[in-house]
Amino acid sequence: MGTRMKELREGQTRPLPWYGWVGLCALGVGELGLFLEILAVRILFYCIAWWSYIMLADALVWKRRGHSLLRNRPWEFLVLTFWSVAVWNLFEVFNFRLKNWFYVNVPTEFIYGAIFTFFAYATVIPGIFETYDLLRAYGIAERARMRPWRVRTSGLVLLSVIGVVMLLTPIVWPRYAFPWVWGFAVFLLDPICYRTASPRPNSLLAQFEGGDPRAFLRLLLAGVICGGLWEFWNFWAHTKWIYTVPFFEDFKWFEMPLLGFLGFPPFAIECYVLVNFINRFRKGRGWEEPAQVGTGASRGVARMAVILACLFNIVVYAGIDRLTVQSYSPSLAEMEGVPGYVLNRLARAGIATPHDLLKRTATPEKVSALSNESAIVEEELRALRAATQLVNLKGLGAVHYNTIRRLGITRIEGLASQDPETLLIQWRAVAGRATPSLAQVKVWVRAARRQ
Repeated sequence: MGTRMKELREGQTRPLPWYGWVGLCALGVGELGLFLEILAVRILFYCIAWWSYIMLADALVWKRRGHSLLRNRPWEFLVLTFWSVAVWNLFEVFNFRLKNWFYVNVPTEFIYGAIFTFFAYATVIPGIFETYDLLRAYGIAERARMRPWRVRTSGLVLLSVIGVVMLLTPIVWPRYAFPWVWGFAVFLLDPICYRTASPRPNSLLAQFEGGDPRAFLRLLLAGVICGGLWEFWNFWAHTKWIYTVPFFEDFKWFEMPLLGFLGFPPFAIECYVLVNFINRFRKGRGWEEPAQVGTGASRGVARMAVILACLFNIVVYAGIDRLTVQSYSPSLAEMEGVPGYVLNRLARAGIATPHDLLKRTATPEKVSALSNESAIVEEELRALRAATQLVNLKGLGAVHYNTIRRLGITRIEGLASQDPETLLIQWRAVAGRATPSLAQVKVWVRAARRQ
């Protein structure tokens, strides 16, 4: 209690570190750029928001207790960002089978897209753990206690079997067993951490054995907070994900089905267990406590782990680009049916993307002004505006627009009148292997009907 009171008194006088102000300002600038519809900011917004939040959260932790992950143990922070990419890519591999989400408006250039993806995925675990650390620094659940568990070998075996079942059933029955992905590692790997971890309290089971549920409760709350921020910031971003979760498509908060928010708390716990499992190979090193400064893995083991993780990330990213990405950030030049002279005249007016055109034709007065500037008749501008609205609809993109244009659909109203199952058959006849799934077609038809 004395230590806690001392931290409280010092935290009231300790200034916020400079990088906390940088994070706060960057988040504000990002939100302002989003409000002003600056396309570059909208594309990068997810990364801007999360890295700003991580810096701010870490700064608040340091202000409260005088030490934090980013400021005092930057190497451990970098380790978390590196493994965050591989850990999230593990779930991307599951999604190749589950098809529970897809990406839209991804940067067109492969290398640029890969860099954006790396920095986006690198925020997942640091975001959760910095939130967890913030809750801990401010004493959330500090007095929580529970009846100590008796952990037996038979119980460890049972938990491991449950973990294996949760791992395999989503692969075999993806439509019905998909929720088990968000928790399989807890049952499968925490028993291993319990038996081999040093120090053992890094295992949740060992903490429960000691009657300590504090980390568990904070992780649950961190999952709730981060889940809300993920979905809130994703909803407003240009480059984003959209869910196609079976049975829950009609009831969404932002892009997430309402019941889907129940997956974030166990996901936070799963990340904690996965990192604990990785750290068991690092011979005592870890992120959670300053005292976790063991010898670390040998150079050979560390080098091999990094190489394998990088190769895994490259292979998975190629798979994401082929299987999960449904559209790239579009340009007017990619849209079929737009005359060359129109593209040239719009380019001279500084308009190269659907976003540019929609912004410059937002009102009848702006349409008239652009017509006078570009020497393009207003009727043609209105028709092109309707087409670009369709391209922008839930990230439909230029490639899919070109396909349905060949089916006679050039406006949102035309897509809204379609039956998804019938449209998919026609779509497949025109596009072949590039056809989206029925669930994805339903997303776009549903969005069109809501306009």
